[in-house]
Amino acid sequence: MSTIKMIVGIFFLFLYNGNCEDVYAEQTSTKIRVVNNSEFYFTGVSLFSMNFDNLKPGDSSSYKLLKYDPLKDDSLIYCIAEGYNYGRYLKLPDKEFGNYTYQIDSVKSKILYVSLHSD
Repeated sequence: MSTIKMIVGIFFLFLYNGNCEDVYAEQTSTKIRVVNNSEFYFTGVSLFSMNFDNLKPGDSSSYKLLKYDPLKDDSLIYCIAEGYNYGRYLKLPDKEFGNYTYQIDSVKSKILYVSLHSD
């Protein structure tokens, strides 16, 4: 009988230290992605000091867990298109968890226009 209790205990210990924390983090965290709705091809895309893939017109990045420390990270988007470095301050998502999309809407007069959408 004690062997069964030990096996059950090890199982729950593994479950608690493994997948449970990951599932909890997934449900109580903020994820962000970038969508390029402009006509420009962007390289070196970075949001909140997190690197994202290059984005062709119409492309969307995958969601990433937002890891933002206001003392260390920039609340900016950085990207490069046609030899110009673009940057813009971003609004942080209002809620502590959920999925959010930062949409690059356009570039006009060398100014990057970005909107935030809750998914």
